This record gives sequence, structure tokens and C-alpha cells, in this order.
Amino acid sequence: MRALELHPFVLASLVALTAACSGATASSSSPSPDGGTTGDSGGGGGDDGGTPIGATAFKTHVILGDSISDRGGAGPFFYDLLDHNDDANYPDYKGKDLSTKLGAAITIVKNSKGGATSIGLTGQVKGLPASLVSPVLVTITIGGNDVQNALGAIVLSGNDTQQRTSFTNNLDTSLAELTKAGRFGDGVKVKVLLVNIYDPSDGTGNFKFANGTSCGQPLSLWNKGMTDPYLTPWEDAMTTTVAKYPDVKLLDLRAEFHGHGVPAMTTWFVPDCIHPNTLGHAALRKLFWSAISGDQ
Repeated sequence: MRALELHPFVLASLVALTAACSGATASSSSPSPDGGTTGDSGGGGGDDGGTPIGATAFKTHVILGDSISDRGGAGPFFYDLLDHNDDANYPDYKGKDLSTKLGAAITIVKNSKGGATSIGLTGQVKGLPASLVSPVLVTITIGGNDVQNALGAIVLSGNDTQQRTSFTNNLDTSLAELTKAGRFGDGVKVKVLLVNIYDPSDGTGNFKFANGTSCGQPLSLWNKGMTDPYLTPWEDAMTTTVAKYPDVKLLDLRAEFHGHGVPAMTTWFVPDCIHPNTLGHAALRKLFWSAISGDQ
């Protein structure tokens, strides 16, 4: 481990190399009818990820997680597009939304909150109603703020085992509660889609836009080189946890966004280098919709 020249307070406050910051960030961006290429979705409960949830007409959509699911970045936001497509700006997705699939109004329950960590996710789950109309779809974005809180340990010692263990335990608790028989009423079916953690540097550790503009401090202070060795263990923990639950799928958001980080000519991030821009949210919608319906 090489010597560090940064003050520990600065190191401890480094922003996550991933999604989910503490609040929403607005940015102007032109919508696109296609969010870009679609990566393969990971699978939970032994699923290989290539099989869609099915032709279920979900009657309830529960939105949980951090700022990616709470107006983070530049809209239209992925969860809104999933519920009701913007046909004017996304004509290729006309008829491809949960409301159209149901053929009626879908009930939306939004407990997501900017800045949420995994312990906050457990609170969001506990705060859900005791009864929901079946079948229920749950979408979750979480983990970026947990990585943010662990960066001090990562940079100073390279050992974030304690933080990852807490994250894993909290995620496990949340998924167990969401998929518990009868959690939302007798016979209510629940499917959960969770994304892993993306990397705005595309694995390089370079937090500068293609035009040379820096993401600014504290991201610009990152001096550990390639980020993959530090992020992969978190995603491995998510994969292992999700595999315990047959009704949960882990989608590969990291792979989906790779090549569209801040160093890319066409980026999917707003200037804060953390939240998705309009193209990013369109890509997020595409990733979730593919898992739901099998449409590419």
C-alpha cells in the first residue's frame, strides 16, 4: 500500500465512485428514444439473468433505494418511464410500460430517498404498507452511498470488510422482508429487481470528462488507480446475497454503463459525475424493462 498524501478527513469524505448521491442534481440533456446498448442482466436465485420475469401485469410498483430512484440526475427518470412511457420523446417504447401492460392505472408506492444507504433501505422496506395489490414489482437502486462511507477505509488501509459486511447484512434483511410470505397480504406475489453499483470512471479511476473538465474535489483526489479491485468485492457480495432469493434478480448496471462514464465522448452522467443524465435514465429504464418483459 503506497503512502498517502491526503488528509484523512478529505479521504473519509470522498464521494462514492458509484451512483446514489445524497440529493438530486438537475442537468440539461436531450432525450433519446434509446438509452444505448443493453447489457446482460444478472440473475438471482439461480436464474441466469437471460429470462425475463414474465408477462405479469404488475398492479403495484414499489420504488426503493437512493437518489437514482429519487429524482437524482436529469429526467425523465427511469422509474417514471417504467410506469408511463413518454411516447413523444421515446416512440420506440410506445406501449412498453407497466400501465400499458396492465391495461389500467398502476398503483405506485415510492419510498426511495436521496442519500439512502443500505440501513436506510431496511427502514424503507419496514415502512411499506402491510397490504398491496398483487402482483407487486419492486425496483431498487442501493449501494453507492455505502461505498462512499467506506472510502476512508479503502483509501487508508485497503480494508473495507467491516463496511461490506454491514452492507451485505442490511441488504439480506431487506430482501428477506420483501419476499417473506404474506408480507403484503395472503397470496400476494412479489418480484424484486435490484441493480448493482456502477462506476463513473469506467474502471479507470479517471474522474475527468472527455473535454478535460474535472469532476472536482473530492473525486479528483482519487489516487488509487484502477477502481475495479475495490468495487468488485461489493458487487460479489450483492450477487451472493441475491442468489438466496428466487424472486429477486440482480441486474448488471455496472456493465450497462461501462463505456459511458465521465471519460467517454458520450457520457450518461450529469456534471456531478455521480447521477445519470437523461441518456443514463433511459438506459436504466431499458435495463429494467428488458428484465421485466424480455424486450431488447
